[in-house]
Amino acid sequence: MLRSDADPELRVFDPVIRFLHWLTLFLVTTAFVLAFSIDFASSKNEAVALIQLHRSFGVTVWVVTLGRLIWRQFSRFPNWPADMPQATRFAAQWSGYVLYALLLIQPILGLLQTNAYGDRVNLFFLGRLPALIGQDRPLAKQLLAVHETVGLLLLGLIALHASAALYHHFWRRDDTLEAMLPQGMRRRAAREIGGVARRGERCGDRTSGRASLFRTSISISGCEGIIRCGRCGR
Repeated sequence: MLRSDADPELRVFDPVIRFLHWLTLFLVTTAFVLAFSIDFASSKNEAVALIQLHRSFGVTVWVVTLGRLIWRQFSRFPNWPADMPQATRFAAQWSGYVLYALLLIQPILGLLQTNAYGDRVNLFFLGRLPALIGQDRPLAKQLLAVHETVGLLLLGLIALHASAALYHHFWRRDDTLEAMLPQGMRRRAAREIGGVARRGERCGDRTSGRASLFRTSISISGCEGIIRCGRCGR
């Protein structure tokens, strides 16, 4: 289902989409942390364990992403913010498609590189997955280079995605981020935004009150030809 087919009555994504979204974030973050930790392993056995865990989380990301794409076909989406420019909607829509594509491509590249190197994925140390291709060390080297490049692209796109969500929440103050937040976090965010709005109203009331006092002081002092500030009397 496309976001352009969104339901104008909805304000948030359904619970399954929200759960899979944050599960994906957890899995991807863990996979990156494991990948960057391999060079700091204190022994060969520890490095092998980190590599296998990295591969296992990568395969899980692929499965979860496929599940997200399937669920999207049956789910309803909240509409875009009414004042969101068409160009911004287009960019958000297509960056989402690219993000899904990278989440599917990256684990496959890692799996193929593992097989070409002559190894297999030991899925969370429960069993080895069958090899998709035979051993080919030169190909493994090329696949590793592509895998690392796509990983950096994925990391950059995730950072851009998160920055856009924060921009919508704190600068534009629309419902883009809240639509994907878990229930408890969404209530807390609503209270925070409501508190900011109430403080703004109180500030506006005080400003309006001072302006009223100033105008009254002018009218009263006009007979004497003196203008005094209603707040400090100067």
